[in-house]
Amino acid sequence: MKDLFLIAIIAGETVAFPSERIDSVVKVRESVPVPSAAPFISGLFALRSRVLTLIDCQYFVTGEPAELIPGQPAIVVNIGGCSYGLLVDDVLDVVPIRTAPLPLPSQLPAGWSEIGRSLLEHESETLLLIDPDYMVNPAMRRAA
Repeated sequence: MKDLFLIAIIAGETVAFPSERIDSVVKVRESVPVPSAAPFISGLFALRSRVLTLIDCQYFVTGEPAELIPGQPAIVVNIGGCSYGLLVDDVLDVVPIRTAPLPLPSQLPAGWSEIGRSLLEHESETLLLIDPDYMVNPAMRRAA
């Protein structure tokens, strides 16, 4: 499982998530806004008799909220005993990547450098490995 990665698209860019951090991938039909929530929180949505917070991944990169399209995919992760949905543009595949991660380059745009952990090479394409923990609690990484 450590060599498996979920390939997704955020803000039009192909990225990778470590599969061991993912509970499932779901399609979100609708979300309910949360008044006074942080701008990266898209809302709340129901999943199998549970209510999950929906995190807007695009917001971290562009500073603009994504408009939820019914049926849009969300990657469900469990962080600190709570489940969250990470709203992405699309989910493409789950693939093995056995090459060693590469360090983040210094010229990576700010939004991408915040959510990225490292780079991965897969089929002559360079993918940013996303840190789901940062998306749920961005203040923790800034403090570190």
